[in-house]
Amino acid sequence: MSPFAWFMAVNRRAAAAIEVRLPEVFRRHLHTVYKYEAAARLNPRAGQVVIDIGCGRECPFLPFVHEPSTHLILGIDRSSYELHLNRDLSTKIVADAAVDAFPLRDASVDLVVSRSVVEHLSDNDVFLANCARVLRPGGVVVHTFACKFAPFAVINQLMPNAVARRLLAWFQPQWSEECGFPAHYNNCYFSAMRRLLDRHGFQNAQFSFRFYQGIYFNFFLPLYLPMLFYDLIIWRLGIRNLACAILVTAEKAQAEAESAHSSGGCRGTAG
Repeated sequence: MSPFAWFMAVNRRAAAAIEVRLPEVFRRHLHTVYKYEAAARLNPRAGQVVIDIGCGRECPFLPFVHEPSTHLILGIDRSSYELHLNRDLSTKIVADAAVDAFPLRDASVDLVVSRSVVEHLSDNDVFLANCARVLRPGGVVVHTFACKFAPFAVINQLMPNAVARRLLAWFQPQWSEECGFPAHYNNCYFSAMRRLLDRHGFQNAQFSFRFYQGIYFNFFLPLYLPMLFYDLIIWRLGIRNLACAILVTAEKAQAEAESAHSSGGCRGTAG
């Protein structure tokens, strides 16, 4: 082991010893929450149509789906190379979900999911419009994404992507294959995302937040500790626009006729 690698390993061990003493809800990873949430939307009812946006090389929630063969799970990614490496899904399409020419029929899908994709899309207004268009009434989106104002995201926005990828490979090589892609962080913070969901007719939006971004700096304790202190303050204050990651679920509004029928035409539903 080189002196550089040894130095980083020592710092990571020290950071790990601190991390296990942090509140579990603070350090809970939203990628784990995402897997269970996506599966939970599928397990109660067979025969659903799902699109996994930016699925890349794997479908991480698939092992938690009770009867995956009963659903049509369609993987969509801009990279034909990444899709070619995906052995989890048999139905795959090369497409950009953030352009108007999104190749899916209106009201044809029950569930739209994505993991760490939204921050890489250039126009999330168009993306959520596409989600709303292809979902059936009552259909659901489940998205988890990194946020615009987290310190690591600010750093990522200030430097060329080639430099960011090189630094990531040096300091966090375990993430170099799945992170480091160009990121736009378009509307990737709580208040902006909530406005977009409202604009495109989504309701019952539920947000989960992750504030622990100091983990990105665990290779060097003098960076990790102030970042951890910052994270704990933001978490305690509940400043949602400064979260480092968000998981959001929301439903496409039911058609007016269906809503009126289900309510007996005399009782409104909570917004």
